[in-house]
Amino acid sequence: MTSCLLPCLTYACQTWKYTSKIKNKITTCQHGIERSMLNIKKIQKIRHNNIRKITKAKDALNYAKKLKWKWAGHVARLEDDRWTSRITKWKGPYGKRLQGRPHTRWEDEIIKIAGPCWPQVAQDRDVWNSLEEAFTFN
Repeated sequence: MTSCLLPCLTYACQTWKYTSKIKNKITTCQHGIERSMLNIKKIQKIRHNNIRKITKAKDALNYAKKLKWKWAGHVARLEDDRWTSRITKWKGPYGKRLQGRPHTRWEDEIIKIAGPCWPQVAQDRDVWNSLEEAFTFN
């Protein structure tokens, strides 16, 4: 069940910014897919904890965040000037921003855990891997 569910649900998740709305959508979709796999209707009022015990599926949100963390470490350790590293290091257009709170950026969650110098932190694989759990369960 997991071999089909997680790849479909987390396709290209390394590039997502995890706002609370997106986190909720991932969780809701996974719950719906698991119910569908077992042919359980919501009216039956079976708690999702019990469904998860039957399917033994991994949590898609933690799985997706783990993949993002690994991708960020990979991009930070790139030696050459690939477009992936150039876009990751790009700070955005110059000029006046719109009024209000700025939108969440891709690296904002990573900065919360690893600090503003996260590309330098990612150079040491052992330190980077030790921070992974804090990121995925944040």
